[in-house]
Amino acid sequence: MVLMPVLSLFAPTSFANETTNNQNPELKLHSELVLKALQLDFYNIRCRGTSVAKNFNKVNRLYITKYSITANNFIKDFINPDVRAEKEAQEIDFKKNLNRMGGCAKAKDQDWIKEIHDQFNELYQQAEQSAWYPEEM
Repeated sequence: MVLMPVLSLFAPTSFANETTNNQNPELKLHSELVLKALQLDFYNIRCRGTSVAKNFNKVNRLYITKYSITANNFIKDFINPDVRAEKEAQEIDFKKNLNRMGGCAKAKDQDWIKEIHDQFNELYQQAEQSAWYPEEM
C-alpha cells in the first residue's frame, strides 16, 4: 500500500519511541493510543482550524473512567515525565512530517487522515476491551 511509507513519517518519535519499544504489549497499546490522539488533534488544528483536542479528550475520558488516571498523568507516568515537553516534541515532529508530505492538501489527497483515524479507532477499541491496569513504574 502506498500510504504505509507515508504513514511511517508520522510515527511518534522523541522519548516515547525509546520507552514503548521496551514495554509490555498492553502498555505499548495505551501509549500509542495517547500519541495517535495527539497526532489527530494536531492535524485537526493545523489543517482544519479546529481548536478542540477532541481525540485526546476522548482518550482522557476513557482513562479517567477505566483507570482513574488522566491522559496527561498517563503521559507523565509512562511516556515522559515532562508532559509539556513531550506534547511539544510530538507537535514539532508532526509539523515536520506534514511539511515533508507536502502540507495539508497532499495529506488529505492521499487519505492520510482517514488512515490515521482508522488506526486511532482500532487502538481505542482495543484499549476499551483491555484488561490491563496501569501500575506505577
